[in-house]
Amino acid sequence: MATLHYTSGGSGADIATAGFNLADVSSVDQLNALPAGMKGLVWLGETNGTTASFIQKVTPFIGNPKVFGFFLVDEPDPTGKWGTYASAENLKAESDWIHSHLPGTKTYITMMSLGTSANPDFSNTYNPANTHIDYFGVDAYPVRTGGVIDYNMIDRYVAAAKAAGIPVSQMIPGYQAFGGGNYNTDTGGKYVVPTAAQEQTIIDHFAKLVPSPAFDYAYAWGSQQGDTALGQSPALKAFFLQHNKSVDNLNHSGDAPAPTTTPPVTSTPSTSAPSTVTSPSHHVFNGTGSADVIHGTTGADTMIGYGYNDTYYVNNAGDKVVELAGSGRDTVLASVTYALSTGSAIERLATTSPSGTAAINLTGNEFSQTVTGNAGNNVINGRGGHDILRGGGGNDVFVFDSVLKIGDVAKVADFSVIHDKIQLDHKVFTGLHVGPLAAGQFHVGASAHGSTDHIIYNSSTGALSFDSDGIGGAHQIQFAALSHHLPLTASSFTVV
Repeated sequence: MATLHYTSGGSGADIATAGFNLADVSSVDQLNALPAGMKGLVWLGETNGTTASFIQKVTPFIGNPKVFGFFLVDEPDPTGKWGTYASAENLKAESDWIHSHLPGTKTYITMMSLGTSANPDFSNTYNPANTHIDYFGVDAYPVRTGGVIDYNMIDRYVAAAKAAGIPVSQMIPGYQAFGGGNYNTDTGGKYVVPTAAQEQTIIDHFAKLVPSPAFDYAYAWGSQQGDTALGQSPALKAFFLQHNKSVDNLNHSGDAPAPTTTPPVTSTPSTSAPSTVTSPSHHVFNGTGSADVIHGTTGADTMIGYGYNDTYYVNNAGDKVVELAGSGRDTVLASVTYALSTGSAIERLATTSPSGTAAINLTGNEFSQTVTGNAGNNVINGRGGHDILRGGGGNDVFVFDSVLKIGDVAKVADFSVIHDKIQLDHKVFTGLHVGPLAAGQFHVGASAHGSTDHIIYNSSTGALSFDSDGIGGAHQIQFAALSHHLPLTASSFTVV
């Protein structure tokens, strides 16, 4: 049985009077004001992926031990016909970003049925496989006008969620705790505030089907559509106080410990001057808003600059650097193989020692960066944008595996025909086969001269382009710029 009990729309102090210990919050101030022992489920309302808005909302919560998880969106709709449109891909990006930057933190959405209460349907919507979300709310509300209460609606909703690929272990039961107001049911009536006996029947139905949820959800404490909600019902408050306390007492025996998040330690330097922040521990480091130099530890740290021209030293592939777009010109210097996180607006990525010979591989992200290796053998990948790529000596490999976009041209500033290779992903460069690039698929000139010419090098301009059908109707698209008049051949390329 659940040891965390959530309700939305009330303050921590208010919901604690009814035994709830997981609160609905949307700001750090609200989170920090929660009573001792209470966790927060942070409301985001974000569906567009790892946008600047999303990152700006999540970043202030990094390292806060009161965070249980993030409520991404309420009842997203993959069709956009009845609710807030959200693609599974965007929700996955958000969930992955949160898991990466706040290890142990959970993600949650409530599900919207695309069917009816008689025949609920969650197929082709969202599940753990296509979103990487941790928990999915299943909220059947059976107490309504119109005759006999259909508690078996709960069974149908849970069965539909299972059929859509949501395991019982990742379902969150949603208990009806409201009625009246402007809400209309799909059966032509209104919802009715459950009595204590009816609430117990709802919970009993869920308990048989979802016996050990990570938390349960009483919807809702606060009124939203002129309805009578839990916070306005003394009878329901008394009921949930007894329910929540009795469940907690049962679980104190050790049958179902509450989920926990191991909090990192936050180190915040003085805001009076630009600073260098170092620590032998591993966790979260916040900049000052000035030109900070932040050194990570040997652990997987999170470093947040908060504006201006910051420099980050990363020593662990698991380090995360958080920078919003427009927050200065920032540099990451890596002593290990390292990839920038999605959404991190870093302008320069390089190794800590340009003359070093360690094989350090560097990967940018969707923003435009200058990515520079060292004197060793590096794998350099810009990952999109108007990048400038430099191997810096050694036998380097320049990787192109991002979706090609008109105008996204990476400048390979120091390509050596003798020492370096260009690696192409066959899933992006369709028509190419894994292995060495076939001689007949490479051409030097302004455009293709045969149907098999796919990689075109214009030696006069240095433009390197892809043509999916050679001399067919498709236009070639430039993806890189090399030096002029290189003795480039098909052997300069490899396909993976």
